[in-house]
Amino acid sequence: MKPLSRRTFLRGASGVALALPFLDAMRPSRARAQAAAPAPRRILFVFQANGDQTARRFSAGGETSFQLGEFLAPLEPYREDLLFLNKLHKRFYDLPESERADNHQQGGSSLAPWRSGTGSFPIGGTESTIGYVEGPSADYAIGGRVLESNERVAHRHLVYRVGTKWNDIWNTHAHAGPAGEQSPIPAETDPYAAYARIFSFTSDGDAAQKEVLRRLAKKQSAIDLVREEGNSLLTRLGAEDRAKIQQHLDAMRDVERALQTGNGAAACVQTPLGERLDPYDDDNHMIMGELFFKISALAFACDLTRVVNFNWSGNTSGRVYSNLGLSEGHHDISHNSDDAAFADVRKIHRHLWEQNTKLYEILKNTSDGEGTLWDHTLVVHWNELGQGDTHSIHDTLVVLAGKAHDYFRRGRLVDFDGDRSFADMLVSCFHYMGFEDVKSFGHEILNTGGALPLT
Repeated sequence: MKPLSRRTFLRGASGVALALPFLDAMRPSRARAQAAAPAPRRILFVFQANGDQTARRFSAGGETSFQLGEFLAPLEPYREDLLFLNKLHKRFYDLPESERADNHQQGGSSLAPWRSGTGSFPIGGTESTIGYVEGPSADYAIGGRVLESNERVAHRHLVYRVGTKWNDIWNTHAHAGPAGEQSPIPAETDPYAAYARIFSFTSDGDAAQKEVLRRLAKKQSAIDLVREEGNSLLTRLGAEDRAKIQQHLDAMRDVERALQTGNGAAACVQTPLGERLDPYDDDNHMIMGELFFKISALAFACDLTRVVNFNWSGNTSGRVYSNLGLSEGHHDISHNSDDAAFADVRKIHRHLWEQNTKLYEILKNTSDGEGTLWDHTLVVHWNELGQGDTHSIHDTLVVLAGKAHDYFRRGRLVDFDGDRSFADMLVSCFHYMGFEDVKSFGHEILNTGGALPLT
């Protein structure tokens, strides 16, 4: 039998195109008799804002004997698959004053470690203005390298943000560059629209996306639009491929149910069951974040992209975490140095780390080749600051999560004490993704020595 195209879609009469996972029937006949190819490498950057409390990250040190502090405690069940990189330096104060923004702005552009260009955005505490960074972010650059070697991958990267709709220097963490040019990339902020994009990648995409959204609003499944063709395809496939497609459709329906009903979270969100939730309501941030996590996992499973840039908010996030009993915005709380403020900062970060573990479980429960997405994905957690009240940048925390093809030695705390840079960490990300020819990334002054010693 002639192998199915890797670009095969199930298509309904209204133009909706449903991407399929990689199937055995898509391999050339000779290749099917051979061992399955290794699962591709994927990377997902996860941002949370406003720094934390550096002294309370760990209650005890030691490379393997470390003890997690109060707000990192939700990660304890996963510690054997985590790598804590403590006190990485952003180094952007080594740039001339006219080429850097304030610590929130420049720190929020850390995935793009370049100097800032001219622009009209005010720099905090000064009479000066600044523009976006002049160069690409790591997600954009890594995604570009993926496309060069794998043209069948549909998307260079996906960029998602929970909360605010607008895009400015305080909310934009992805940049296209090239080096020397400002080219910010706005994030998708509506998971309903982002989900619709999963189904259509052709010239009739606008109409198809509108049809998917219309059906979601009426509590109808977009998958039904391609059911007839899907049933026909199933009769042509082996048992293993049929199981993969069924798992894929089940995952799609899971996302649809969450989009339609709020995923059973009515106790947290005062919204009538079934009504479309407002992506920009602070009270909905947990549901929106989990939806973006599910959509990202689906995109990975379909091999539609291998790079995702996800953000719980913009930098200087002023989200009010009323679900935690707070009435003041996160950014305002983070500027205070008293015990009560730090207690609230720890409460917020503990909450966000609890939400991040939902991503871990989604990846663990999504099959991928001879394992799961958890086995074949690197999750990179980062923040624009070290500690919020001091706006420090010499002591930032990065947490690497996932088995990531066993590329890194996990279950460790590595304290760099400000001697290595955040840009060096990004070089390690390039290396994990298979691009070991990259020796530095960003402005040379923000790099200190190539990839970190983590393998």
